[in-house]
Amino acid sequence: MRFTFAFFVIIVLLLAGCAPKATKQHDPVFFPPAPNPPRVQFLMGIGDSRDVEGSETEYSLISMDPSKGDDVKFFIKPYGIASHGEKIYVSDTLAGKVAVINVKQKTFQWLKGGFGPGKLKKPINMTTDNQGNLYVADTIRKKIVMFDPDGNFLRVYGEAYDLKPVDVAVDDRHVYALDLSRSKILVFKRESGELVEGLGQDSDNPKENLSLPTNMTLNERGQFYVTNITTGVIVQLDRDGHAIGTIGKMGDGFGQFGRPKGIASDSDGRIYAVDSAHQNVQLFDKDGRLLMFFGDPGFPVGSLNLPAGIVVSDDDLATFQQMAAPDFELEQVVMVVSQVGRHRVNIYGLGKKRSFDYEGYYKESQEMLKKADESRAQRKKENQ
Repeated sequence: MRFTFAFFVIIVLLLAGCAPKATKQHDPVFFPPAPNPPRVQFLMGIGDSRDVEGSETEYSLISMDPSKGDDVKFFIKPYGIASHGEKIYVSDTLAGKVAVINVKQKTFQWLKGGFGPGKLKKPINMTTDNQGNLYVADTIRKKIVMFDPDGNFLRVYGEAYDLKPVDVAVDDRHVYALDLSRSKILVFKRESGELVEGLGQDSDNPKENLSLPTNMTLNERGQFYVTNITTGVIVQLDRDGHAIGTIGKMGDGFGQFGRPKGIASDSDGRIYAVDSAHQNVQLFDKDGRLLMFFGDPGFPVGSLNLPAGIVVSDDDLATFQQMAAPDFELEQVVMVVSQVGRHRVNIYGLGKKRSFDYEGYYKESQEMLKKADESRAQRKKENQ
């Protein structure tokens, strides 16, 4: 009798632990917070496959059917993120896997080609090309591993070189591997895999050279933005590796960095920089001027926790527009990885309220700031 009762208690506890997740309803979370006009809204968070697939797998952790034991898929320590069309790719450095997520189709799967010659050991960052092929930087395999749009293994880059790739970018002719061991971007021919050159160490200004780089992005204008641990700045390079300039510096002020990680750019040239120390994303215009930041701690949802990778996309906006507040129109979707916490993938929408005059607000704000500066200058002059 005691055994039966104990068994019953265990089952109840298991059911409680695996029961449907309680979904707390919150008012929309915007950045910057009111009374400022909203520019970024938190749309959804993904902690495991149940947040994507819904309630069908909610009891699978206690399923008596062994074939269903892997229904709930979860992250251990995710880092990188990439997207193409409806697909979102998230790398898990400890699990040695890449998740393939489709929010519209409500699917969460592991990359099927990650075995045999395509087996991943420590995938850290990824990118996709125009055809939807996936390129994964694997720091333990010391290679860039390429998969087709269906997740099948195709080939590797860097086979004959001792490199430590921490990020990857591609264009029509080349594959670019960010090599932590050399503090360079190694350029490989896309067709042959031949190493062409190394970029990032040509400037006379040490701050414009790469120094323990961790993440990079290649924008539509053919410019690289690279985050660096040693200097705490974002280095901007052209496609030939010539330094264009830097963004930010080490510090805890606006536009400064404590530990810059993921970096991304959008179709309007804006730059999104993740800072794992400040626990937020800083948004800059194409000239490197700080516009805003979002994801800070302290919000009911939408706060980041040791953020790392980031990707920005305007694909499949219709799916995410359904999650936005009724009067908030999305321009871009921003996806950020948190390495710990409830939500490992945080999805935000950059946009504007249809009913709000942003240009008028910004113009009025600038005029008020100008008058305040003039007033301070006048008082200072009178006190001299």
